[in-house]
Amino acid sequence: MKRILVLVLVLFCFVGVVGLSNQEPVKVSIESYKVWDSRTATETLEILQEVFPGDEIMYILTYENVSESTFGGLQMVGMIPEETFYIKGSATGEKRKHEEWEAKDIELRFSIDGGISFSKPPLFTEEVVGGITVKKLVNPITYTNILWIYSKDFKPFDILKVCYRVKVSE
Repeated sequence: MKRILVLVLVLFCFVGVVGLSNQEPVKVSIESYKVWDSRTATETLEILQEVFPGDEIMYILTYENVSESTFGGLQMVGMIPEETFYIKGSATGEKRKHEEWEAKDIELRFSIDGGISFSKPPLFTEEVVGGITVKKLVNPITYTNILWIYSKDFKPFDILKVCYRVKVSE
């Protein structure tokens, strides 16, 4: 009986260690809040439950280094949900005042192709019109994804937060 108990304890310890070693080094969480209620025409900050056309939503992405390693080049990606559009100037790092809790030292990029490629704003597309290639400025409401690149080392137990806002399409 003692042998079986020891074997079970050894197996439990092995599974526990393997489980920990397979843990992702970065824990990612997202919070979403309604910040403008179009039905009551009031500013609010409530946990997102139900939205209507015209409502504004703020997403806060939190990245936590849960490993004991330091690494560079952290890339954080936010998606712009279907039936919403990005509110220009609302993303962390987009030439606006940072909230105290937001990450600094970041480079901001946007995608218009579902996150396949990212570019620094302003974004342009090229179109051939009458045999001439014309550059067209992309309207931020067509952005599909946001990418933040953290320029400093992401140290053990560091926590970074970035945010952006979208509006529910009418």
